[in-house]
Amino acid sequence: MSRMSDRNPAISWRAIVYGVAIVYGTTFVSGLVFAFAGITPQTHHVAYPLLALYTSAVGVALALRVADTTRPSYLVAIGVGVWLLSSTSVLLGAQSVTGWVTSSAFIAATVILGRLLVGSSLDKVQTPAKSYSTLVQRATQTRRNA
Repeated sequence: MSRMSDRNPAISWRAIVYGVAIVYGTTFVSGLVFAFAGITPQTHHVAYPLLALYTSAVGVALALRVADTTRPSYLVAIGVGVWLLSSTSVLLGAQSVTGWVTSSAFIAATVILGRLLVGSSLDKVQTPAKSYSTLVQRATQTRRNA
């Protein structure tokens, strides 16, 4: 059991809170920028949701970079955290409860797209034992001897 905990250490609550703050902050700031630019759901029926999805996904990608992980448990924790934080719009009367519940699909799509934006760059890739220059030298020496 200790071996498994060494390989997959628990994600700290602090990292999750930072991730949620990054995603929510990025989404909030981009919403303000859209409003100042005159891009609203009423004026841009197609562009606004796509831009909102993309900028929120960039927030998820930034959160993944800061946390230096792409673990599914971290992605789920960020998604749930953003979803719970967005419940404040229900408390303020800006959104209905059913709208908030259905927003979970948008948040799930945002988290998935954010993970796809990061790609595989955070995955730990093992470097070969021998350098490429050594391999090239060996390859050229083999051709000369043949």
